[in-house]
Amino acid sequence: MEENQTRVTEFILLGFGPDPRIHIVLFGLFSLFYAFTLLGNGVILGLIWLDLRLHTPMYFFLSHLAITHTHSYFQNCPCSI
Repeated sequence: MEENQTRVTEFILLGFGPDPRIHIVLFGLFSLFYAFTLLGNGVILGLIWLDLRLHTPMYFFLSHLAITHTHSYFQNCPCSI
């Protein structure tokens, strides 16, 4: 039986080109993702902070995940916009 002989020796990333319409669409799309992510994580953190029944280890872990996700989104999303 023969093995696959395909090899990739180089990779070229071309981007989206000079069309400004696609840049506007992508800007809007990334901005929506950014806003919904921050809004969702803010709602999670706010609900955990407001409701005393949610001050359990599971929700403590969930709040830290929301903070970590928000921090990583603050680092990565503005660079792509």
